[in-house]
Amino acid sequence: MYKWNSEEIKNQIGIFFKLYRLRKGLSQFQVATEIELSKDYIGRIERGKTNPTIEIIITICNFLEIDLLRVFSKINHSQIDEMISEIKLLEEKFKNQNKRKS
Repeated sequence: MYKWNSEEIKNQIGIFFKLYRLRKGLSQFQVATEIELSKDYIGRIERGKTNPTIEIIITICNFLEIDLLRVFSKINHSQIDEMISEIKLLEEKFKNQNKRKS
């Protein structure tokens, strides 16, 4: 059995949420509006800087269509690195799309 540390699980949850949000092409503001939280709070969750309740985790998982078991399954460092690389690519794509809209 793997023994979690709280910082590790908060970071993993944040990475999952950010990745799935960006895959859907949504901003933090859009997610926050839909699930009635603040954009700042979504940002803190994504950065692993807050400890969201299980209710909030479930709400975000349902909205972003993430399997709750996946979020709480330990992923290794190479998987995290792959997710972070994808996040960087999606952020760049998202930023470029928003520049074209303005």
